[in-house]
Amino acid sequence: MNIKWSENEKNFVRDNAHRMKDKEIAEILTDQTGRDVSLQAVRKMRQKLGVKKKSGRGICELNTNIHRPQEA
Repeated sequence: MNIKWSENEKNFVRDNAHRMKDKEIAEILTDQTGRDVSLQAVRKMRQKLGVKKKSGRGICELNTNIHRPQEA
């Protein structure tokens, strides 16, 4: 079921992605909101927000090697 994410929930994902696994974020949001927030939902929201993690199991660091267009 598609549920609209609140700004607080989006901020929680954005603020904690660098130190928590997506699964942990999903569990906390499930407890806080009273609705089932899946691992896939957290991943999809994180990607929509442009927050990219380094690849690998259990790595909670953000990928800072993102190529951004040069400012003129």
